[in-house]
Amino acid sequence: MALFEGVKILELGAGAAGPVATRYFADHGATVVRVESSKRPDFLRMVHFTPDNPHGLDGAPMFVLMNPNKRSVSVNMSLPEGVEVVRRLIDWADVVSENFSPKAMTKWGLDYESLRARKPELVMVSSCLFGQTGPQRMYPGFGGQGAAISGFNHLAGWPDREAIGPYGTITDSLSPRYVALLITGALLHRRRTGEGQYIDVSQIETAVYSLSEMMVRFSAEAEIVTRAGNRDENAAPHGVYPCRGEDRWIALAIWSNEEWRLLRRQMGDPPFGQEPRFDTLAGRLEHRDELDAYIGRFTSEHEPHELARTLQEAGIEAGAVQNFDDLLKDPQLAHRGHFQTLCHSKLGEMSFENYGIRLGDGPPEMRIPGPNLGEHNDEILGDLLGYTPEEIGQLVAAEVLV
Repeated sequence: MALFEGVKILELGAGAAGPVATRYFADHGATVVRVESSKRPDFLRMVHFTPDNPHGLDGAPMFVLMNPNKRSVSVNMSLPEGVEVVRRLIDWADVVSENFSPKAMTKWGLDYESLRARKPELVMVSSCLFGQTGPQRMYPGFGGQGAAISGFNHLAGWPDREAIGPYGTITDSLSPRYVALLITGALLHRRRTGEGQYIDVSQIETAVYSLSEMMVRFSAEAEIVTRAGNRDENAAPHGVYPCRGEDRWIALAIWSNEEWRLLRRQMGDPPFGQEPRFDTLAGRLEHRDELDAYIGRFTSEHEPHELARTLQEAGIEAGAVQNFDDLLKDPQLAHRGHFQTLCHSKLGEMSFENYGIRLGDGPPEMRIPGPNLGEHNDEILGDLLGYTPEEIGQLVAAEVLV
C-alpha cells in the first residue's frame, strides 16, 4: 500500500510552488484534484499557447511534466455555481492547497476561517509569495521576484558584474519542500487529535531561511557576502574549467594542501605546481587568477567525464558539468529510475522526472501524465461528488464547467 493512499487533496492555484508540493503525495498514492478554468488558465498552460500549437491549452509540456498522477476539473469560479462546486470538493478533501494571493480565497468565501466553520478537521495550506500577513502580503509574484527579494540574486554571478540570479525560479523550488513536510505533519496531527490545521507559508521566508549562513555572518560581523562566481573563500583551486570539446567543462574543488598535492600528481607534477606560493591555501587564494589559468590549460586537454573519474579515484572532488543530453544518459540516474516515459494524449511520449526521494514503501510511481484541462470533469463530479449526468450537462451549458 502506498504511503498516502486514501489521502484526498484539492489543489487551487497556478505555477510551480503548489503543484510541486502536492505531487509528492500524488506519486505516493494520494488522490490529487486540480481546480482549473479555461477562463483563467494556469500560466504554465499559456507558455506554449501560440498559433503553431495545435493542442491549445493542452499542449504545454511544462504543465504536463509538473502534474503527473493528478486529475483536472475545469470550474469557472467567477460564477456562484462554480464556487459551490468547489465547496463540495472541499467537503470531499482532506487537504486544500492554494497559492493565490491572499485576497482570492476570501473573495470566494473559501478562506480558512469560513472553511473551518464548515469542516473543522480540514487541513489547509496557503503558499503565496509573501504569506498571508504583513504590509506586502497582497503583492502577487513569482519565483523570479522571489529570488531577487530574498537575496539569492545578490549572491549569484560574478563580482565585477550585475547580479543575475540562480537558474530557474528558486522560491518555487524551495517552498514546496516545506509545504509537503508541513502537510504531512498536519495530517499526522489530525490522525492523533482529530484537529484540522492551517498552514501559512511565505515563499520569501523559506528562501531567506535557506540563506541563514549569510544572515548570521552579517548579524555577527556586519559582513556582506556577495557574488564570487565559481570561487570559494575556503578552497583553491575551486571552479569550473574548460575541457576538450565544444562547451564542455569540469568542476573541481581543492580543500586542503594534501588534496593540492594529489592534484599536482594527477597533472604530472608540472613546474608551476611546485612553486612555493601555491603550497598553502593562503598562497593559492592570493594567486588564484594565475592558478586557474594553469588548471584550465591542463583540463582543456581532457574529456570531462573521463577526467572526473580519474580525479575522483585519486580522492579529489570533481564532476563533469553535464548538459541535458548527459543527464538523460546518466547511469546513476538510470539506476535510480529518475526518468520515466509516459505517453500524453496530445504530446506523445515524454520523459518525466522523479524527485529524488525514495520512501520505505517503494519508489514513487508515475502512472499517468499531467492532465488535459477538465479531462476528469465527469469522473470528479459524478463519481466523487454524486452529480447526475443531467446536472453535469446543465453546468456545462451554463459555462460553469469550462
